[in-house]
Amino acid sequence: MDEINYSVSFNRPHTHYCEVEISLNTAERNSIIFSMPVWTPGSYLVREFAKNVEEVYAENFSGEKLPVEKINKNSWKADTSDQKNIRFKYKVYCNELTVRTSEVNNEHAFLSSAGVFMFVRGFENRKCILKINLPPDWKNISTGLTKESDNVYSAENYDVFIDSPVEAGNQHILEFDIEGIKHCICLSGKGNYDEETLIKDFRTIAEEEIKLLGGEIPYKDYTYIVHLVEKGGGGLEHLNSFVVQFPRWGFTNEKLYKKFLGLVSHEFFHLWNVKRIRPEALGPFDYDNENYTKGLWVAEGWTSFYDNLILRRCGILTDEEYYEFLAVELNDIMRFEGRFHQSVEESSYDTWTRFYRKDENYNNTQISYYTKGALVAMMLNLEIIKSTDCGKSLDDALRMLLEDYKKDSSKGYSDMRVKEVAETVCGKNLDDFWNKYIRGTEELPVNEYLDYAGLKLVNEIETDSILPDFEVKLIEGKLMITKIHAGTFAYESGLNFNDEIIAIDGIRMNEELLNNFFKGKKKGDKVKFLVSRKGLTEEIISELLHPLPKYKIEALENKTSAQEKVLLKWLADEIN
Repeated sequence: MDEINYSVSFNRPHTHYCEVEISLNTAERNSIIFSMPVWTPGSYLVREFAKNVEEVYAENFSGEKLPVEKINKNSWKADTSDQKNIRFKYKVYCNELTVRTSEVNNEHAFLSSAGVFMFVRGFENRKCILKINLPPDWKNISTGLTKESDNVYSAENYDVFIDSPVEAGNQHILEFDIEGIKHCICLSGKGNYDEETLIKDFRTIAEEEIKLLGGEIPYKDYTYIVHLVEKGGGGLEHLNSFVVQFPRWGFTNEKLYKKFLGLVSHEFFHLWNVKRIRPEALGPFDYDNENYTKGLWVAEGWTSFYDNLILRRCGILTDEEYYEFLAVELNDIMRFEGRFHQSVEESSYDTWTRFYRKDENYNNTQISYYTKGALVAMMLNLEIIKSTDCGKSLDDALRMLLEDYKKDSSKGYSDMRVKEVAETVCGKNLDDFWNKYIRGTEELPVNEYLDYAGLKLVNEIETDSILPDFEVKLIEGKLMITKIHAGTFAYESGLNFNDEIIAIDGIRMNEELLNNFFKGKKKGDKVKFLVSRKGLTEEIISELLHPLPKYKIEALENKTSAQEKVLLKWLADEIN
């Protein structure tokens, strides 16, 4: 038995448990260690999946129990002395449906594999076989694993095995082919989607991305797992599949649906950028610890740049819709002071401790390597286009990195290799660009770069208006401050997160009054807040300041032919 044989069962799915069994040849070892990953690739936070493991035991093939000892937070050691073959069994509690965690109930099972299937230390390169034992009324299995027979699947090694989530139940499955290769859209849950529209849009996105990356399809089949939920969203990429969530009744909302297609575009694009073109640290993986890299601004930032650009190139978005989507990312960075305190490299490296643990001060001190990475990618793209007289773009840099992978798929790129590739395509030294905008925190000259393409930033907020530049939420009937942004009058006057706003200038406040109170106020006016802070009332005088900007992107009325040429190269990868 050279392979590792896994089986998973759902004997009482309403209790949210799955039962896992691992059978293997011991290779005459006196002991074998089984470990649960502490994180899942693609989501860079230690999530301690072992917390959901219960009833661990081992036995030989005669059914005799073997001694098992838990040796650390995520590992169990089985005594295998004088044993040729053993079974290792445990249960996993699965009651959290996200793209990175698992759920089992009467309706279905979604297994985010890194949180369900342990690895066998020293045996990670063995072939993995998975048998899925379905309840009688469940009919379908959706996964990127290779099908061997009914309900039996395989992966060449553990890395591939846990990069293949499993959806089991009665999900609705739509299919289409691209060049004879099957693509399955697996819809779990009720929703108001139109089947033909979904197939058309998913195929269009896939074909556009395949064309961009050279036309070669890097998989034998592809599985889209789509969870239709009451509310929520998000996605996670895998080797030849992805998992996304979308509100079940959101398909008839055109703007929301196009935002969803941007997510589909993003996760599918990871087929190349992350699953193949990847930072050095992201494979082979250390499943016990954080895997640090400064390169997530490329892995996620470039992907965030291309996700909506792909929708524009294949005609799902108009120019104006694309600019609107781009402005969302731009405002996420350019409105807040965090951009002056954390570089995209630092954001990438610190993701394990900060990005997934955002607090009320996040926008003041940090940035997202997704959104700032996308803006830096946009600037780098325009730098390349302008420097090469529209001969090349970031597309060419991406394809060069893909060629690196094809030459040696065993390792990822270094931080310096990304710079080398960009300089080769651009035909110039990019030290200044890297030091200012990637390693550094200098202001992004977005307007200067947009001007290359005949576009401009416009502040939608009237310069003489005053707005409440803090965020509030009604909690148990109290108007509570949930965020204070640096550089605003609220921040400068000393209003705090978790202050309850009782009154302003003697007027009892509610949400509607708060939104209207500042109309007609001017910069320099002073107002008196009465707040409750930790059970004590306090008066705070605020001197009003102009609000934070809110940007939109507009086309210049009279673009030059050179600007038109740059814009066409950017949006359509074409030149006049």
